[in-house]
Amino acid sequence: MLGVSLGLSLAVAEIAVRLVAPQQLIVARPDIWQAVDTLGWMHRPNVNTTINTGERTVPFRTDVDGLRVGAKGRIAGTKRVMLIGDSFVAAMQVPYEQSIAGLLEQRLSERLGVPVAIRNAGVNGYSPSQYLMWVRRLAEREPFDAAVVLLYLGNDLLDWRTERQEPFQQTALRTFHWPARLTWSEIVSSLLYPLNDFLKQRSHLFVLAKNQARTLLMRLGLTYLYVPEEILRENAGKPRWQLTADVCRDIAATAAARHIPVLFVLVPGNYQVEPVVFQQYLQGFDIDPATVDLEQPNRLLGATLAPYRLRTLDLLDTLRVEQRKGKRLYGRVDVHFSPEGNDAVERILEPTIVEMLRTGH
Repeated sequence: MLGVSLGLSLAVAEIAVRLVAPQQLIVARPDIWQAVDTLGWMHRPNVNTTINTGERTVPFRTDVDGLRVGAKGRIAGTKRVMLIGDSFVAAMQVPYEQSIAGLLEQRLSERLGVPVAIRNAGVNGYSPSQYLMWVRRLAEREPFDAAVVLLYLGNDLLDWRTERQEPFQQTALRTFHWPARLTWSEIVSSLLYPLNDFLKQRSHLFVLAKNQARTLLMRLGLTYLYVPEEILRENAGKPRWQLTADVCRDIAATAAARHIPVLFVLVPGNYQVEPVVFQQYLQGFDIDPATVDLEQPNRLLGATLAPYRLRTLDLLDTLRVEQRKGKRLYGRVDVHFSPEGNDAVERILEPTIVEMLRTGH
């Protein structure tokens, strides 16, 4: 009787949430990615579908090279810009036309009076080592007038670099299996994570509960969020800053060999921009505030890049100003840029890219 009563209560609650406060279900889409040699994984070519990463359902299209495009497809363009990065550039949380790439394509064309094509080479999970591989690959295919590389300071700092990634299926789902050991981490891996993957694709009630209990889930280790190592003071002396700067130097040199000017953009995490989120991290992961420095990633990477005289743009201060104006720059389910966040970043980048396209350097 207890089991039946609990089941009926959950069913009623699920229906109520779907009617009163519907949530965005998260759907794994292995049909969008494919395992490939060298890069490890990339978007499949000629995809025309929709995807929902937790905020909203959006169209997702790719061209023959697996690069994300809008409803108009691949633009020829009198001017061409390669846009390199990870999931912040792929921007699966918004329609292409509301992403940094789509907004740049539209607004640069209007300002310059000629068609500007953006080659969006953003792929979820990529690192600077893969950015370098992409620059080499794209530069061999067609001429470019500029390149923009977005470095997400939440996980783009390298502990090692590689010239080749083994093929990897980016969206493999975790499956139930009997715990090999009776430890909390093994129970989470074998039972709780697979249960999470199952429910987050099917239950509005489950997604709502997770969003409301994010701090508790952090404490239990049941969230995809993690302690951002880049902001921990103890990591200031690690070689990751120099390793990342060296890869950026090689990206710039590769592009310079083909007369392509490069802009490196430092992208902050939501915990750096939104005070409420930062407090949530402190409480959820039981972090001593004295052990963290929110500006450390921007300051140290910026200082390490400086000797190479690379053109660099740091978004942190400007996005903090925009956040204080009341703009919601990041999603609430998916912590990537919201439509407002993509718009804010594009407006920051646009003047510098216009100058690069006009002057050629």
